[in-house]
Amino acid sequence: MAKPPDQPTRRLILDFVATHPGASAREIQRSLSLGWGETAYHLEQLIQASALKRSRAGRRDYFFPANFSSEDRRVLIAFQSATERILLLTLSREPEQSFTDLMNHLRMSKSHLSLHLRFLLASGLVGLSADSGVRRYHAEQPVRVLELYRIYRETWGDRWIDKFTAAFSGIMRP
Repeated sequence: MAKPPDQPTRRLILDFVATHPGASAREIQRSLSLGWGETAYHLEQLIQASALKRSRAGRRDYFFPANFSSEDRRVLIAFQSATERILLLTLSREPEQSFTDLMNHLRMSKSHLSLHLRFLLASGLVGLSADSGVRRYHAEQPVRVLELYRIYRETWGDRWIDKFTAAFSGIMRP
């Protein structure tokens, strides 16, 4: 059996994950026009060869180059959610926001904001402090969050375009 980088399909997957860290198996499969079994097999081989790392969040697996730190993986997994991405970016740029400040600034419902803040608090990406009885939120690593966003921001734009295209195509069908 060839070493992972020497096998053409594995090289394709490694190259894709290098430019789209945090991609799911389904995203890798669709983007590279591979079969599902083929994708699953090669991902597993790359993990066993220590060329990729798999991180599980919720019910989904995310794939990263082997050299990514656990902290960077947590940030990029949170970035997969548009809501958590905007929350992390807001708290990185404007720390010490109250729940009401965030709700008004981002125009989110109380329940929606609460759900995503809980995920970010549990992941350790967002911290909480109390000032005169008012809870204030902040990003734990604001500089790194902004740096990772700057490097990989293009990878999330395609998903929105794909979703828009799929929705628009559905509307336009006879």
